[in-house]
Formats: sequence, C-alpha cells, structure tokens
Amino acid sequence: MPESNSTGDLPLAAQVPLAFLMSLFAFAIMVGNAVVILAFVVDSNLRHRSNYFFLNLAISDFFVGMISIPLYIPHTLFHWNFGSGICMFWLITDYLLCTASVYNIVLISYDRYQSVSNAVSYRAQHTSIVKIVAQMVAVWILAFLVNGPMILASDSWKNSTNTKECEPGFVTEWYILAITTFLEFLLPVILVAYFNVQIYWNLWKRGSLNRCPSHTGVIATSSSDSGHLHRAGLACRTSLPGLKEPATSLHSESPQRKRSLLVSLRTHMNSSVIAFKVSSFSRSESAVLHQREHVELLRARKLARSLAILLSAFAICWAPYCLFTIVLSTYHRAGRPKSVWYSIAFWLQWFNSFINPFLYPLCHRRFQKAFWKILCVTKQPALSQNQSVSS
Repeated sequence: MPESNSTGDLPLAAQVPLAFLMSLFAFAIMVGNAVVILAFVVDSNLRHRSNYFFLNLAISDFFVGMISIPLYIPHTLFHWNFGSGICMFWLITDYLLCTASVYNIVLISYDRYQSVSNAVSYRAQHTSIVKIVAQMVAVWILAFLVNGPMILASDSWKNSTNTKECEPGFVTEWYILAITTFLEFLLPVILVAYFNVQIYWNLWKRGSLNRCPSHTGVIATSSSDSGHLHRAGLACRTSLPGLKEPATSLHSESPQRKRSLLVSLRTHMNSSVIAFKVSSFSRSESAVLHQREHVELLRARKLARSLAILLSAFAICWAPYCLFTIVLSTYHRAGRPKSVWYSIAFWLQWFNSFINPFLYPLCHRRFQKAFWKILCVTKQPALSQNQSVSS
C-alpha cells in the first residue's frame, strides 16, 4: 500500500543501513511464513480444515515479504521510478496480499467460532477438500474486488514514469478511501470481534453449567445409588432374622422351605452386589464425563485466547495506517505533510505479516513438531542406538 516518499531526503550513509534493515525484515517475513507452509507440507497430521486457512494466511504473508517490500525498498529509498507496468503490478499485488491476509484472519476467526460453539457438529462434519479450497479461493477473489478494479480503472499509475509516486488515483478521494477502509479494516474487525465475543459468551455458559449441574448430577446419582444400596441392605438385614428361626429347627422344616430360604438369601445378596457395581460404574462414568468436559473447556479457552491475541495484533497494526490515510486524503497530493509517524503506521501493516505466524501456528504443538521435522532434529539416531544395543 503506497506511502508518501518521506525517506527520499536521507543521505546515502543512512539509506544503505535502512535498506539493509528493510531487507532483513522482508527476509524474516518470508522465513516465518515459509516455516508454516513447509510444516503443513511435511506433516500430514496438520491437514485438516482449520490449518488449511492458516496455510492460506501464510501464503499471503509470505508474498508480502517476497514481492511488496523488496520492490518498495529501491522505490522509496533510491528514487527508482517503477514505470507504468511495474507500478500497476506492485499496486495490485500489494493491495491484494494485504487484503487477503486480513480476510484470512476473518475466515480463521469464523472457523474457531464454529469449533467452539458447535463443537460436536464441527468434529462430526467431514468437509471435503473441494469446499475448503473454494473458501480459500473466495478469500482471494474478495480481496481483489475491494481495490483491484479501481486500480485498473485509475489513470494515475499510467503516468508514473513522470512522477516519483506510485499510488492509485483514488487515494485523494476521501469517500472512496472511507469505503475501502471499511471493507479492509472496520468490517473485518467487527466480524472478528463478534466471533470472539460469541466464543467467550459460549465459554461462560459452558463454564457455569460445568460448575453447577454436573456436580449436582454426580451428587444426585451417588445419593440415589446409596439409597438403593441402603434399601438393599435393609432387605438383606430383614431377611436374616427370618433365617435364624429355621436354623434352630432346620431338620424339622421341609426341603422346599429350605430351598426357598436359600434362594431368597442368594437373591438379596446378588441384588446388593449389582447395586454396588452400578453405583461405582455410574460414579466413574460421571467423573470421566466431567473430566472430558473440563478438557474441552480448557481447549476452547486456549483457542479463544489465541483468537483474541490475533484480533488485538490486527487492530494495532492496521488502525494507525487507516486513520492516517483518511486524514491525508483531505490534503492535495502535492501539499501533503510528510510525517515519520505516517511511515511507522505504513510499516506496521506489514509488521502484521511478520507476527501472524507466531501468534498461532508456530505456537501450536503440532506445528512445533512439524518444525522440528523440517530441521531434522528428531530422536531417530537415539532410537537406532537403543535398538542396536537391545539386539
């Protein structure tokens, strides 16, 4: 996304180190996102729906470091005039990549919202690879439609050989910038914030249900089982006194009477044993269910926390540039004030492409395992030594 050339007046002794730092920053963006892409390729366990969207985000951010920044460095520091063809390519590519990165964050947030709010149906649903790829392609199409047609219809980049700036003509129209800012920043922030609030609301409801009904259910189950045991014990105790009398006159009773007393005693003993087993099984089953709900709740909270960090980083990196762009659109192109803060705000949006891989993918345990596979830091040599010793 274009910026006023505020670094062109620097001396050569300052331009060269600054160009080196910018190149190092672009290289760091490529490395961080390339690790995510390679991890997805190396580890087949990562190939499920949510990680496909992280792959799409990593691809857009990778090309920011590969195309957008390397072309921008000589243009802004060493006054390289792009020409009409390169200018149009850089404008379309930069706007497309930055907007696609934003829309991928929205898609990831929606997927996280579905996995937390509808966890059972989300896991049971087997989404085909065709539908996943269609969603990934739709992100790129929508990102192009935000600015692409206006850039192609603009006449300013056609005369860029005679100017020092490569920027579309609509940057001076505040109402067009207001629309593009709404589509690129405000609408994504609203959607991601909505998904985040819904996730936390769902977690709060599940947490309150997990604190109250589950414990009462266990108490009710145990109390009912204990009551059943108590009744069974009373039945056994009431039947025993009846057995003491025939014990004194065992030879005087008929064989049919003795068999009925033995059957009654065996029945009561079996019922008490069955009641004890049922009560212990119900208690263990309720404990397992409660533990499973607790694990799912912790997982959902972790996802919600990562989504909140993703939203905060996106808002911090994009809000200053969008605000500066709208304010500067009220000035004439030749009379715009040059500010270091605008340059910082401009680079902040590219900084978002640098931190995106570290916010969720590379902090995830499965991505970390795939990362160690890429570096070939495995325990295979140690395992082979152990196997040779054992053999």
